[in-house]
Amino acid sequence: MKRIRRLQRDESGVASTVGTIMALLVFLTFLSLIVNQYVPVWMKEAEAAHMSSAFGQMAALKGNVDLQILSATTAENAGLPYIPLTTFAPVTLGVDGIPIFTSPTIGELGLRSASSPWTTQFVYSIRGVPQAVNQPSSGRITLDVFNRYFLHQTLIYENGAVVRFQGDGQSIRAEPTLVINIVDDSIELAWTQIGLFGHGSVSGTTTEGIHAGLVGVDRQDYTGLTSDVWINSTTPYGVAWVGFFNRTVADAFGVPRERFNNPLYPGYNYALLANDGVDIATPFYRLRTTWNPQEFSYFLSVQIFNDPNGVNPFVGKVAVFRVQVAFVNIQIADKGALT
Repeated sequence: MKRIRRLQRDESGVASTVGTIMALLVFLTFLSLIVNQYVPVWMKEAEAAHMSSAFGQMAALKGNVDLQILSATTAENAGLPYIPLTTFAPVTLGVDGIPIFTSPTIGELGLRSASSPWTTQFVYSIRGVPQAVNQPSSGRITLDVFNRYFLHQTLIYENGAVVRFQGDGQSIRAEPTLVINIVDDSIELAWTQIGLFGHGSVSGTTTEGIHAGLVGVDRQDYTGLTSDVWINSTTPYGVAWVGFFNRTVADAFGVPRERFNNPLYPGYNYALLANDGVDIATPFYRLRTTWNPQEFSYFLSVQIFNDPNGVNPFVGKVAVFRVQVAFVNIQIADKGALT
């Protein structure tokens, strides 16, 4: 009959087990420190650097279009045929993630040719016959980057301007062409509208491109204006645009902010409206943005007063209004055929 052996205590393996557990705890602690502390900082810096680079790339697109317009007008003034050019602006859509630790940050680039309509309206006289002008244009390019660590931002090229939009505000970072010169009591205006058409959209983290080809430029110099000048638009970025127009026309007419809502200057009023809309009134101009919840956009109205008969001592006469409209064909990612 075999004797049953009793189990005996043996603590010789405890040290190696505890050591393995401690090593795993140290590794997990170090891994947790990387995931929770360093990875967000790295990704935030990477996303911020990408947005700065993307802004430069969108500004390069604006510069390409402006140079094409300049080339076309120079050729026209010299009486030479314009040779169409097609420029290419690379745009990096997103940020590659850190393997194992975090996924990539996706960006989406697209053209909306029917969005953001602009119109310039006024009446001028030809040999005593009034002629109404209604000059339209539309189109915008958006780069929407879905940042997770940095601010969610959208960069927009619209009507010759580059707009930066984020959750806490919007502003025009690269300005369009609007020139206002005051000579004695006369006002000289110059304004450029840019219409975009074409197709294309792409998303991801790769570097894609925007092909821009100027199709034509129409410039007209109008004199004998008998009405005020109106510049209107329906755009989601009305706050940025009204800020640009307010700075530009206020500097041109010499309007300091201290005059608004001041009883000593009854003609100056600044009123806040719903959803960041404003109503800015002066003796020289009026700016207004109102929110349209159905279209999720602002209606922007810029009115520059004109006194053709010299009756109002506070309002000048618009001596000449130079309106330039450019039409640009846009292809995103895949060049295709520029037609």
